[in-house]
Amino acid sequence: MNPDKTCFAASVRKRIIEATLHAGVSHIGGSLSVVEVLRCLFNGILGIDAKNLWSRERDQLVLSKGHAALALYAVLVEKGFLPEELFQEYGQKEETVMGIHPELGIPGIDAATGSLGHGLPIGVGFALSFRMKNQPFHVFVLAGDGEFNEGSNWECLPIALHYRLDNLTLIVDRNRLQLSGFTEEMHPLEPLGEKFSAFGWDVKEVDGHNMEAVGEVLREAKNRKNGLPLVVIAQTVKGRGVVEIENKVDSHYCGISPEVARKYLDVSFQGGSGVIP
Repeated sequence: MNPDKTCFAASVRKRIIEATLHAGVSHIGGSLSVVEVLRCLFNGILGIDAKNLWSRERDQLVLSKGHAALALYAVLVEKGFLPEELFQEYGQKEETVMGIHPELGIPGIDAATGSLGHGLPIGVGFALSFRMKNQPFHVFVLAGDGEFNEGSNWECLPIALHYRLDNLTLIVDRNRLQLSGFTEEMHPLEPLGEKFSAFGWDVKEVDGHNMEAVGEVLREAKNRKNGLPLVVIAQTVKGRGVVEIENKVDSHYCGISPEVARKYLDVSFQGGSGVIP
């Protein structure tokens, strides 16, 4: 694996851990599971830079699982889009735009999200707008698998197919956990890929922590011209990188003890104890 990619992901995880420690609590599990996906999007996939940060005239990212905002904030800081001093307000100031869900007005945030099941409808609207204006931009929607308890997501699938939105890519963070338990115990989703296929969508599955594999799939997504929307099912681990909370229901919204945090923050993230870059 490219060491630059490893360092970037490790630094993002470190920021998530530090911010959770200082705030006392965060949606740490679902934030840690999407680090590699976000890293790929912001390193060569999304056509975003400092000059077009606030523009609608570029690719758009909708973080439908808005509770993973901390991961997105951390990536934006690493890219230099979000000021360090603003990031430090997370969980520290009552009056701040740095909430637990992303809001418009934060550099690099394209949609205010957090009410689950709304991100894909927003993404369909963005993609349809680009299509109607004959604009070449692509829309990525990053959703949690537990979100597919929401009927609004399934209602969007035939609409996206009808309008032949091949400029829309849905990424499902398939960590198999939601707020109250394992998805297959709460509201079974499998066979998830076959369900999307039944709606006429193209389906790709990928190891969501393999940045080379994720990057390849997402780069190909932007070049598709077959008239079909695409879903990328990213197989991930909730709490990835902090073994004490990996694949545990409680990691959805929890704090982290100083002792556990120190274990990860006091060591090199290049093969450091317990941390998986």
